[in-house]
This record gives sequence, C-alpha cells and structure tokens, in this order.
Amino acid sequence: MMSDCERKNGFTLIEVVIIVAVMAVLAAAIMPSLFQQVIDAKVAATKTSAKTLYEAIAGQADVKGSYGFLGDMGRFPSSVDELAKPPGGAPMFPGTGTFRSVGMGWNGPYATSGTSQESFGLDAWGHQFRITQGGQVRSAGADGAYDTTDDIVYPPEAPKIASRVMVTVKRQDTEGAGAAIDPTGYEVRLYYSNNGTEAFLSSSAAPFAFDNIYPGLHAIAVMRSSSGQIVAQDTVEVPHNTTKLVELFFRP
Repeated sequence: MMSDCERKNGFTLIEVVIIVAVMAVLAAAIMPSLFQQVIDAKVAATKTSAKTLYEAIAGQADVKGSYGFLGDMGRFPSSVDELAKPPGGAPMFPGTGTFRSVGMGWNGPYATSGTSQESFGLDAWGHQFRITQGGQVRSAGADGAYDTTDDIVYPPEAPKIASRVMVTVKRQDTEGAGAAIDPTGYEVRLYYSNNGTEAFLSSSAAPFAFDNIYPGLHAIAVMRSSSGQIVAQDTVEVPHNTTKLVELFFRP
C-alpha cells in the first residue's frame, strides 16, 4: 500500500490516464468552437477588406464626388494591382486637351491599406482578391479555391452603378418669348472616359438620352448639325445608378 509520502511525490498511472482523458474530452469540446471563432474573424476581416477595395474601384455612392478608379478610367480594373499602380501605358490624370478640361486618366493610388504595398490586395488567408467583370471583389475563402461555396464576394449582388443621362435642349428665340424644346437640327454630345482617354456619345434627335453612363464628371455639348458650331455646353456630375436630367439653354 502506498504511503502518504509516496503519494505526495506524484500521480499514479491511473490518475494520469484519467487526467489525460479529461483534457482530451475538454479539448474535443473546445477546439471546434475556437476554430470557428478564428474562421469567423477571418471572414469578417476579409469582408471589410473587400468593401474597402470596392469603394476604391467605384467610389462611395453616398459621398459626393467619390467615383474611384471607375470615375477616372471609365472601366473596372482588371486586377487589384491597378488600384495601387497605373497599368502600362495608362493615361495619367488629369489628361490633356479634354473638352471643358474634365479630368481623366489614372489618379491613384486608390487603395494602399495593408502592412505593405503588396498586401492590401490579399484576403485574411493570404489569397489574392479578384475583380469580376461586373466590378465585384471576390475572395477565394478558406479553401483557397475560387468559385466555390465559401467564396466571399462584395457586394453580394452585382452592383448597379451605371446611370442614364437625359438632356433637354431649349432654344430661346426672342427676348421674353417661350423656348423651343428640343429643336431639330442640333446634335448633343456627352463626353466620357474610355480607359482614361476622352471619347463621346452622340445623339442627333430628341429625346437626347444616353444609357449606361458610369458615374463621374462628364462634359456635354449642343452643336448645330450643319456646321458643328457649339451653341451650349456644361459640365455635369453623374451620380451612381440614377437618371440625371440636364437642361441646356441657348439663343440662336
């Protein structure tokens, strides 16, 4: 029989086995919860990073003048790298010779958060974010494989960004007289950024409507179809996902 002195020197083999068994049971009960907490934290961090990248791409719809990469370049970036450094050969902001001096071209960096210049484009698992053709930011999630069920995408639904611009032309023929609405013989042009370079859409008959216009600053001109003479012009700010109504007045 073991004396009291002998018991003070350590545990018996049975006691050790019991302790190990109890610890194993506790570990089995606790580890899944701890593991899930780690996963949840990484998911939350990845969602925050994806939202930040999306705002760098398209701006913030509720902040006036916030149009991001899309507003300057007129397209979505092909990768997150374009948010930190200009793609090869890209026009640089503010561009030159644009109508009404509307700034166009790469005006970044649009996103530089992270522990280094390279890490801002990584999710919480160290995987590179991808940008879809519709402008969503996609993480491969915990499994590291894209287009699987654990992918994290922001925004969850394809964003509705583009707007419609409707221009009403009013010609004031005589002092104090009423205006002719959308008279014939005139062309309306809306200028926009095409990969950072100025381009324009044209409409020569009312209603003067332009669809799928990305948000940002746009110049508009009204000109005589016969001579190309500009009779009215303006610079307008087009918000996200709306119908922008513009009125331009002139006298012959």
